[in-house]
Amino acid sequence: MIELLTVAALVGYIVYLRYYADPRSEADKQADQLREGIDLFEAERLAAALAYFNAALKKQPKLALAYGYRARIYRLLGDADAALTDLRTGLSYNDTLADLHLEIGQIHYEQADFGAALLDFDKAVFHGNQSEAYHWRGRVRQQLGQAGPGEQDLAKGEALLQTARQVLGTLPARPTRFLSRPLLVHAGFTLLNTVLLLVVIKNSTVIHLPYLVAVASAGAIGFAEPRKGWVLALGQTALLWLSYRFLAPPPTSGVVGEVELFSLYGAIGLTFAGSFLGGLLKRAQA
Repeated sequence: MIELLTVAALVGYIVYLRYYADPRSEADKQADQLREGIDLFEAERLAAALAYFNAALKKQPKLALAYGYRARIYRLLGDADAALTDLRTGLSYNDTLADLHLEIGQIHYEQADFGAALLDFDKAVFHGNQSEAYHWRGRVRQQLGQAGPGEQDLAKGEALLQTARQVLGTLPARPTRFLSRPLLVHAGFTLLNTVLLLVVIKNSTVIHLPYLVAVASAGAIGFAEPRKGWVLALGQTALLWLSYRFLAPPPTSGVVGEVELFSLYGAIGLTFAGSFLGGLLKRAQA
């Protein structure tokens, strides 16, 4: 029973992190949800992207970021009026998305409606679109004869852009090898977990303790390697079965043997479940 409660607690915590403690902004959440369509747009496959966002808005008509991307497509197709309509609709559902304010401000700028554009870029700056919003606000201020504030905004936008480039330039390269050093280190800990689990199986008179150890050790595997934990889980279960069959001393009686086998195969199943849950937990925290 205690191992089931442990699994239930892990599942509950993952649900909490995923839906109630998600640190991402609303724009980031919607971008993840619309990733396929965004990739199509960035690949300049406009017809496919337009069909994707049409379908997404048919299912979820209040998805503000989808209106923003569809508006970008309309702009590229030369339909500024349709773009404005979509941007205003998107902002009516969520007026905190800075990119929508930036987009509508650019349309107003192109239409020489500099007063409206200034308000739009003010909102884009306020809601977090930093370098690009400052740049455009500087341009529109110059058009309005506000040379000093315009130069300040342009300079600030350029400084923020340079800072962002420096940060991107210092990010470590993503590992490409499957057999990385951390994976080998975690494999060593997995070996120790397997030895501990085998000792518990051979010495416990009940199944609850081996199951609890299996859940805990497998959860650690998944948490340490959220993408490659399945390899470590396979290794642990194979090593556990082989060690029990060929290295461990035989059970002292038939009843003890049945308990050990029940613990062994239950622990193998819980290893995969725990590894999966541990990986989910790690990704939910990311």
